[in-house]
This record gives sequence, C-alpha cells and structure tokens, in this order.
Amino acid sequence: MGSRTDILNKIKANKPDELALPTIDPYIFNEDLDLVKEFTKKVEVVGGNVYPISSLDEVTLKINTLLPNTRSNFSTLDNTTGFNTFSMDAIKRPHELEDLDVLVLHSGLAVSENGAIWVEDSVLPMRILPFITKHLVFVIDERSIVPYMHQAYEKLNDFNFGVFISGPSKTADIEQSLVIGAHGALSLSVFLLK
Repeated sequence: MGSRTDILNKIKANKPDELALPTIDPYIFNEDLDLVKEFTKKVEVVGGNVYPISSLDEVTLKINTLLPNTRSNFSTLDNTTGFNTFSMDAIKRPHELEDLDVLVLHSGLAVSENGAIWVEDSVLPMRILPFITKHLVFVIDERSIVPYMHQAYEKLNDFNFGVFISGPSKTADIEQSLVIGAHGALSLSVFLLK
C-alpha cells in the first residue's frame, strides 16, 4: 500500500457520527408578506428587473422592446419558435453558444425571501445556457413564488442538475468595484404571469 491509500483509509475510518437533520417548521417564520411584492423587491435589489404580464403572448413582444436588435435568441417556451434565431439541435458544442444574446426560460419555482429562481435540467437543452447568455429572461407564474428557501426545498423533486439564480452575474472583488456580467448574464428580466 502506498501513502495515498493509507491517507484515504484513515479518512474513511475517522468519520464523525451522523447527526439527524433538525426538524424545522417553516411556517413559524410566516410573516404574511405579499410574496409578489417581496420577490420583486429582492430581484430589483440584486440588479434584476420584474415585469408583470397577463399572458405568454406578451413575452417576446416585450423582449423585442427591451432588447432590440439582438441577433442570437433562444426560448424554451411553447409557441416561441419564431423568436428563436437558431436550432438547438444544430449546436454540437457549448462553445458555439458564446454569442447567445437572449435566453428565455420558464421556471416553476421562485423564492420571495431572496429573489432566487429555480432552473433544472428538465427545461435546459444544455446546462451552459443560463450562464453563457448575455441577457437571461425567466417567465414565472405568480403562484409559483414561495416565501422562504425552506418551502422551496420541499418542492424540489427528482432532478440531475439544478440551480437557484438570483440577479445578473456580478462580482465586487476586482479593485473593490462592482462588475456586472463577470461570470454570466449581463441582465436578468423576470416576467411575472398573473
């Protein structure tokens, strides 16, 4: 046996006892907040924008108004193939998406406490999409907003890949100045369906 094997065996043998997860009643935190108002406030605080809509037909019209002259657009929503400027089936490597201007995704879960939006592999043709696009757009039904992360985790089911996204990409570690779009989308727009 080599030293690597010895080290790994010692690590395996030195595991602490498992502790049961605490039981938390998420409803004790209920503050009777207006979930839509709180969610909107949190998305805006982190640099995103929220737009109320009454039907899915409004989505591409508003995007074309907000983000005119985009060349590379893709939407996973039903009945938006006219918005798409390329076929995802034609993409062989994720690097081919480096010029993606606008990505539109539907999410079935959002969190009021922090403006986080859940996206999982079932709605993503490629995992790289929400991170490589310049402008990320989510469409969410108002009824899909939960108050806290506790309730959000209760709703998560079987998935291979999933992530909560809150606001556009940003960092402030470079010379103490805020940089938007450093690691991902330059903008985040949320269309809230009433």
